[in-house]
Amino acid sequence: MPEEAAAALRRSTAGSLIIEPDSHLRAASFVRPASSFIPAATTMTALGPDLKVTIRVLGEAGAPVEQAVVQLVGEQASVQGRTDGDGSVVLTLQDEVPETIAAVFVSPRSGHWGVWQQQPNIEADAVNTLTLKPLQLPGGLDWGGEAMRFDQIPNQCRGADVKVALIDGGVATSHKQLADINHGIDAKGGDERSWSNDVTGHGTPCAGIIRAAAQADHGIRGYAPDSELHVYKLPTDARCSDLIAALDYCLQNSIDVAFVGVGCERGSVLVEQRIAMAKQQGVSIIAAAGNSGAGVLFPACSPHVMAVGAVGRMGSFPEDSPQAAQAAAATAAAGGLFVPPFSCRGPELDLCSPGVAVIACQSPGGYAVCDGTSLAAAHVAALAALILADHADFKGTFIAKDAHRVERLFQILKDTAQPVGHPWQTGAGLPDAARALGVWSDQPPLAMPLNAGLREMRSAIRQLDRMPFGASQAMIYEPPRGPANVTRLPLNPAPLAFRAAGAGTATVHELRAAMTLAGLAEGR
Repeated sequence: MPEEAAAALRRSTAGSLIIEPDSHLRAASFVRPASSFIPAATTMTALGPDLKVTIRVLGEAGAPVEQAVVQLVGEQASVQGRTDGDGSVVLTLQDEVPETIAAVFVSPRSGHWGVWQQQPNIEADAVNTLTLKPLQLPGGLDWGGEAMRFDQIPNQCRGADVKVALIDGGVATSHKQLADINHGIDAKGGDERSWSNDVTGHGTPCAGIIRAAAQADHGIRGYAPDSELHVYKLPTDARCSDLIAALDYCLQNSIDVAFVGVGCERGSVLVEQRIAMAKQQGVSIIAAAGNSGAGVLFPACSPHVMAVGAVGRMGSFPEDSPQAAQAAAATAAAGGLFVPPFSCRGPELDLCSPGVAVIACQSPGGYAVCDGTSLAAAHVAALAALILADHADFKGTFIAKDAHRVERLFQILKDTAQPVGHPWQTGAGLPDAARALGVWSDQPPLAMPLNAGLREMRSAIRQLDRMPFGASQAMIYEPPRGPANVTRLPLNPAPLAFRAAGAGTATVHELRAAMTLAGLAEGR
């Protein structure tokens, strides 16, 4: 419907009818190289004929690597493509010569580390071969699991009886670690199991972080393996109306935690209404902040949704990988962490979580190095499932599935997080699974002095100014933005619903805190 017709229809109903664009959603993954490596648009005079470059990508054993994304960055433009079955791709750059190629990036689908080369020796009349390092799976948890201290919680914490919805692409149940996922639906219909195919390779890594079954030969596993995962497969051209249908699915199936790996720049009042309805029914929505490096995307920016940005850790990737390029343009945080330039930021951000060089399951049956705020949000969704399953608050005071339950969960996640940087870039900090579940230790905090200068603040404000608030009549219904609403009660001093090994006797201070939580006045 044209904007003029929509405005006239609104006026005819005295504003009682909500008419808004059905905005496109995009996945919060497939991170591009850091913006500092991408040239701005230019109007320079052409240097000559188009530059045609052939790149061939091989593994260390000489086998071709297909479906790898190859990107050439010149002085004036960039271009990318995917390798074929021979590991080759032909890329054409306008107004460039081999000497003006500033960088080449290779991001394989699975099985290898990517490559980043600055000022590569590119030849126009030859096949340029790049060799990738094989991906070795860690024997223990990935760096992200250790950073969030999933390795410090009791083995009994597995997310049992908690329903988690993954609102994203499909999930490849052909992967041996995801084969027992049995609940799902395809927004476009199709056959009964079409949701179990993942062509884009976006939903599978996120599902693996939440629920992948453990294997004896490596440490890649889901952090809430006993949770009941429901896959809501969005189409590749998903819109806000698809998100409404996904939230309806959550309501119909009594979902506890909804992970959303997509978003859009502007808000939707109709989606916001469904979000509020889901919250009233106890659905805790955890969403990726976005990968544009600008303001937090919708629905993550809703005050009823937990927005999660990404962090990386120095030393968790090879020095010639695309992740190293992200780190080179990143903002330093505490404990060797950094905020990658792609991670969306702003006052709506609630938490940060591992989202750079995350080793995860990949469709159809392999493993990949993944980046993006969707990976970060999946870590938080897994921790949320553990808290709902085993935290004493959700066996008693907050057992009812309502908005108070959601806000209590969000409070626990935020109040037990480790501050690592400026709140507009890292929110309340990095979630701490051990603290959230009451497993205290002498580990020193990652916190560092917050030293946000005028330059950082002005940059963040400029990013928010790029958002088209008030740009047209369609923006009248822009929903409110803000960090997730939380409860303001004291945290439970003994949060585990079962007695953990080594648990001691409660102190007077802990008993008083428990009485306050229960609404009981202290006796005199």
